[in-house]
Amino acid sequence: MWVSRYVTKLEGVTLMFVGAWCGQLGVGGWILMGLFWATFLGLVLWAVSRLFGPARIAKGFGGDTDDLDLRLERGELDIAEYQRLRAELVSSVRH
Repeated sequence: MWVSRYVTKLEGVTLMFVGAWCGQLGVGGWILMGLFWATFLGLVLWAVSRLFGPARIAKGFGGDTDDLDLRLERGELDIAEYQRLRAELVSSVRH
């Protein structure tokens, strides 16, 4: 096995970068691999936060306007009251 011929030259040194799988990268390869995985995980976390973050809720998914729509459908509000409350909600969200 080719590792055994390097053992005599590297006695006392950690054999982390010597072997069939790890020896091919070298220090620069390990740094690049670490940067790749940090970037990849950062992109995954960013995508998850964009999909399920608080900004998604503020855009009206499950908000007060949906509650008003339901109350109008059930007949709890008349059109004039619905329009007045909706205008107040829209103006309060913009500020």
